[in-house]
Amino acid sequence: MGLFDQIKFLPREVKIFVATEAFLGIGMGILGFVLNFHFLALNISPEEIGALNSIGNFVMGLFSLPAGFMARHFGRKRVFITGIVLIGLGYLMFGIGTTLYAFYPAQIIQFIGVSLLVSTEIQLLFSYAGTSEAEALSYSLLFAVFTLFSGIGTLMGGFIPQFLKYGTTKYQWSIYISALSIFLVAILRGLFLPCLNNNFDSGEKIERKSLVESFKEHLNSKIIILTLYLFLMGIVFSLVIPFQNVIIKFTTGWHDETVSYVLTANGIILFFASIIMPWLINERGVIKSYYYVYAINIGLAFILYFKMLPVAFVLVFLLRSGSFTLFLNMVDSQTMSAVEENKRDFFGGARTFLRSIGGAIGSFIAGYVIQRGKSTLPFLITSLVLLISFVYFEFLVKPIFIKELEKKEEGM
Repeated sequence: MGLFDQIKFLPREVKIFVATEAFLGIGMGILGFVLNFHFLALNISPEEIGALNSIGNFVMGLFSLPAGFMARHFGRKRVFITGIVLIGLGYLMFGIGTTLYAFYPAQIIQFIGVSLLVSTEIQLLFSYAGTSEAEALSYSLLFAVFTLFSGIGTLMGGFIPQFLKYGTTKYQWSIYISALSIFLVAILRGLFLPCLNNNFDSGEKIERKSLVESFKEHLNSKIIILTLYLFLMGIVFSLVIPFQNVIIKFTTGWHDETVSYVLTANGIILFFASIIMPWLINERGVIKSYYYVYAINIGLAFILYFKMLPVAFVLVFLLRSGSFTLFLNMVDSQTMSAVEENKRDFFGGARTFLRSIGGAIGSFIAGYVIQRGKSTLPFLITSLVLLISFVYFEFLVKPIFIKELEKKEEGM
C-alpha cells in the first residue's frame, strides 16, 4: 500500500489532529523566530536568554510527572488542551512584557503548558491511531506538518515586523499573532477531538492512587533506561535548537530577513525528513537506521564547529538540521512504541522530566558560550554528547528495541 493510500485509511481523529497541527506550527514558528530578537532589542543578553530557557526547561521537567498523573486521572485530551491554552497565554505575556523579570512568569506559564502538551501528545495521537503501523505513520505526519508550517511561521516572523513595526519592539505584534494561532489550535482540537482511551474518559471506576504509588507501580528498568536516553537527547536538542536563529545571525552576519529565509528552508527540509522516517525504517530496519542517522549527525555537528564561508555554513547547517529531525522522530516514536499502553502516561511524564533537565543543562551551556562569542562551539559539544548517547544506545537501548521487534514478529 502506497503512502497516500495509508494516509487515506487513517482514522478521522488522526486526520483532525494532524491538520490542526498546522496552526501550532505557525504559532510556534513565528515566536521561535522573533522571540530571541525581541529579547535582544530589549537589551537582554544571550546569557540571560540562556538562563531564561534553563528555567523554562526546569519548570517543564518539574511538571512533567504530575502531567502524566493528571492525564491518567482527568483524561489525556483535557490535560492536552489545557497545555495548549497555557502556551498561548505565555506567548501573550511575552508580547505584553518589557523587562527580563516580566518574562520569567511568561516563561513559567508557557513551559507548564509545554509540559502538559508533550506529556500527553504522543499518547493521545497513538490512542487515535489504533495500530503500531498507524502509530509510526501518524507521528511522522504530525511532525511533518508541524515542521512545514513552522517554516511558514518562521517566514511570517521575518516579514510581519516590517509591516507591523509598532509596539515596545518591532517584534511585538508578531508575538501577538503567534499567541492567536495557538489559541485557535486549542479551540479546534477542543471542539473536534473526542475523549477516549483512558479510564477517566471511558467512565470506568479507577483506583485513585497518589503520585508516589503510581510512580512505584509503573517504574521499571526499561523505563529507566529509555528516560535516561532521552535525558541525553534533551541536552543535544537544547544546545542548538533554541538558539539557532541567533547562531545563524552571529556566525553569518546576515540580517533578520535573510535568517528567516534560511529557517524557512530549514522547515521545508524538516518536513521531508519527517516524511521519510517510516520509509527508512521499513527499508533498513530500526537498528540500521539508527546507525545511519548517528553517523551523519555526529559528523555534520563536528564539521559545523569549524570556520567556513557563510553559504557553506548554512548548507551544512540545513543538512544537519534535516538529519537531526529524522533522528529525533525516530527516538520519540520508537521509545514510546516500546512502552506498554498502560504505562505510556507515566512514561510520557518521566521522559519529559529527564529530557527537560537535559534541556536546562544544554540551554545554559549554549547561552554561556554564545555570550562569549563562540557561536559554533555548541555544535562541537553536540557531537560529543551524541557520541556518548550512541555508546549508551548500543549497550542499553538497542537490546530493548530488538526485544520489542521480536515480540511484534511473534505476534504476526
